[in-house]
Amino acid sequence: MTKNVVAQYSTDDEDFDLIDDATEVQLPPPTAPTQSSPSSGSGRASGKTPVGRLPLSPTSDITASGSMDDSNKGGISLGPPLPPKPSTYASPVDVMAQKLSDSSLEDSYISTGNVSESADSTYGLYSGSKRVYKALKSHMDWGKEKEVLIAVMGMTGAGKTTFISKATGKTDLLIGHSLESCTREISVHETKIDDTTVRFVDTPGFSDTYLSDTEVLEMIADYLAAAYTKDVKLNGIIYIHPISENRMTNPATKNLEMFRKLTGEKNLKNVVLTTSMWDKVTAEEGAKREKELREKFWKVLLTFEAKTIKYRGTPESAREIAALLMENKPFYLQLQEEMGKGNKALKDTAAGREIMQELVRMKEQHERELVEMKDMIMRTQKENNDAAVKALEEHYQGLLRDMERTLVDERRMNDEAVKSLNERISALERRGMCHIM
Repeated sequence: MTKNVVAQYSTDDEDFDLIDDATEVQLPPPTAPTQSSPSSGSGRASGKTPVGRLPLSPTSDITASGSMDDSNKGGISLGPPLPPKPSTYASPVDVMAQKLSDSSLEDSYISTGNVSESADSTYGLYSGSKRVYKALKSHMDWGKEKEVLIAVMGMTGAGKTTFISKATGKTDLLIGHSLESCTREISVHETKIDDTTVRFVDTPGFSDTYLSDTEVLEMIADYLAAAYTKDVKLNGIIYIHPISENRMTNPATKNLEMFRKLTGEKNLKNVVLTTSMWDKVTAEEGAKREKELREKFWKVLLTFEAKTIKYRGTPESAREIAALLMENKPFYLQLQEEMGKGNKALKDTAAGREIMQELVRMKEQHERELVEMKDMIMRTQKENNDAAVKALEEHYQGLLRDMERTLVDERRMNDEAVKSLNERISALERRGMCHIM
């Protein structure tokens, strides 16, 4: 698509403008030639350049009819002869083009706010402005395809993959319809929305069926670390919560807290808190639960300018929600800045500390449960109830496995402390997960 740029010269303000649609960019007026009083007679030129005409070249003469004539056949001069054109002469438009090619627009117009007059040019450049920069920058962006990256997060079973399937039109995504999680790896899915390439990052939720919270955090951290080294930023996050949940369970509150620690308060303005599964509740039930979310569980997030919206389960609704984030300024998550700029170990980040505290609580809980179960087994053995003893022993073994997993997760987090950023990305590539965009 091309844009028309029209030259206009007005006798009222004697400005020479370049007008691009509704954006006006002023260029400096050339030095007008000295003119004598107009001669009598129809058709003779006045002291000002006619409206709609470009200013005359310093070396051009004009006839009585107002037309350019190098030979001055009419013999009528409007003023004293002009000096010869300097060898270094360039039109104002040429000067502007040369200046723009030799300097950075951002340096010239945004950083300093103006462009000083050139000493080696007859006409130079007047002071610029941010308005000039924005207009010219839009010309430079012609033909560039816009790309947007949006992360989709939420607890297991919230409908993250289903949302992405609706938004992209892809029906081959592995979608879970039970309590078991299908998103066991991070994946990226692409589509087009209004001539913009939009990529959705599908992430596993905490309290996952198969993955521990430590494994989920490590997986997300690996992806974000790789994205950070490639200077890939998010445009926004869609956090999905099923309105069909009749209460905020411990996994739901844990997911929300981990999400806040991953994202960082300053980035919550780029978050859309999305409620899903409205077809599974009545309007009254849904309204009541949504109010509770706003006034209690989401109150802090909304204070930091997060937005809320209902997802109606249709492709149109999914795309409308994504469109809310497409114009956002790209940003890094708090976890990326902590690990990248701050060079922190994963366990020392805000999200990592949350996981470490949870591991400590789980260890204490497992220890209490093991002691209680051991006492129960001993009492039952005295009663000679073999069936009950066998069931309790099986449960005890399950508690031991839970404790073992907790200890393994604790070791994983401690091992993360000595893993460098490059080692993290290498591990990601070995797992075949380095598809960032």
